[in-house]
Amino acid sequence: MTTRAGLRAAVPPATPLADAGAFGVVDELNCYFDSPAEPNNVHVEIWLPGHLDPDQLRAAVTAMLAGQPRAGVRRAGHRWWHSGYAWQFAPQADVDPVSAAAWQTEAGLDEVRARFLAAAPPLDRSPLFRLLLARGPGQDSLILNAHHAAFDGRSCLRLLRLIAEHYDAGPAGPPQPPPGIEPLRGIEPPPGIQPSPGTGPPPGTGPWVRRFWPRAGHAVRIAPRHGDGRWQAGGRRLRRAPGYGFALLGWPGVPAVPQPDHGPHVTVNDVLIAALIQAIARWNAAARRRPGRVRISMPVDARPPDRGGDLGNLSRLCTVAADPPGAAALTAVVAHQTSRAKQQPGPPVSPALAAAARAPVPTPVKRGAVRLALRGLGQLECDTSLLSNLGNVTDAPRFGALAPARMWFSTSTHMPVGLSVGAITAGGRLQLCFRYRRALLDEEAARDFAAGYAAALAELTGTETGP
Repeated sequence: MTTRAGLRAAVPPATPLADAGAFGVVDELNCYFDSPAEPNNVHVEIWLPGHLDPDQLRAAVTAMLAGQPRAGVRRAGHRWWHSGYAWQFAPQADVDPVSAAAWQTEAGLDEVRARFLAAAPPLDRSPLFRLLLARGPGQDSLILNAHHAAFDGRSCLRLLRLIAEHYDAGPAGPPQPPPGIEPLRGIEPPPGIQPSPGTGPPPGTGPWVRRFWPRAGHAVRIAPRHGDGRWQAGGRRLRRAPGYGFALLGWPGVPAVPQPDHGPHVTVNDVLIAALIQAIARWNAAARRRPGRVRISMPVDARPPDRGGDLGNLSRLCTVAADPPGAAALTAVVAHQTSRAKQQPGPPVSPALAAAARAPVPTPVKRGAVRLALRGLGQLECDTSLLSNLGNVTDAPRFGALAPARMWFSTSTHMPVGLSVGAITAGGRLQLCFRYRRALLDEEAARDFAAGYAAALAELTGTETGP
């Protein structure tokens, strides 16, 4: 879903699943966005310094579902001529949501993760989340896969907390890493990381480009890169490459926040968005793409203050846009926009998407129209990328004596966007997950982009070396 900042419409606010049987606008659109090539799911992952018991984990999930009916929601039966969907609360789970897998190396864990997240849970089979216990040498990765029509990132964290409350592995104590086991690392910013070469604008371009170039008013697209490192033109074969890949970036701590002399207060979230804008601009410059406006989608939690634990897809999207200026000015530009977006409530999606979801025509027709519009108008109307930040998790899910060593989070984003960044802070450490469409980047290119992002973040925060 993508919406421009400042757009307003008479769209009903998002509501928890338990409050209404019919799908909301956001719920229905997230059904249309789901496809085999682009599964519309939310991913939360916890790395634990030890092993969970599969039977106890399954019992904890069963107990959680018994106490939280909205966690076991599914889509009610419907006919093709119906103009909308409805939620149904199943008396019991239709499928066992817990599975297990084994891995020996981080590359093996990457393969396990990609296979598990290659499809969103079917909407007509309760519950609409799946949980994978990926067991490694001396440590586990617990991976949650939830359909985005039913849950957003904060709902997924809530699900894991509820499951952890029912998991009893004895008295809690400080977690101890298993002897002789090196903690999982993910991608770390290398010492003394510098911005990638070719960060200037392509030769022969200048301010006149934004004045006369027909698409200068629209968001730029991220340049695709595959294979041997050469930049691609985005032909049919690349557009049809299915599925998502994941690149994990561990930061040494919470990024320092630069404070401008004048202007609004800058937050960690503002710095993360500014770094993404800078990284995309430099990436495209290296590909000799014309400069232009970078637009970043930013989810904002729409839950009322007294209902922070509600389950559902309860976020609205705002847009932060910039023609990347110097690093000193960029954070202030971003901070001004994010502050205004948080203070001024708006619709969860753009008026055009809301009208499409509420049209009184059969759902297959609406789904086809929405997906056709994404393919045809997405190059002009979609934002450049998405950054979703779950913030500082002070009450991370604790499974008996095992507390998370790391946490990761990501959400899907369809083409032509193709890249999202999920941020989460736990234990005083920032973790970032770059989720990319394989039609946009391959594994090597995604790692290079993550390194470029680390360089931009280091520059904005004054960090000179990695951990």
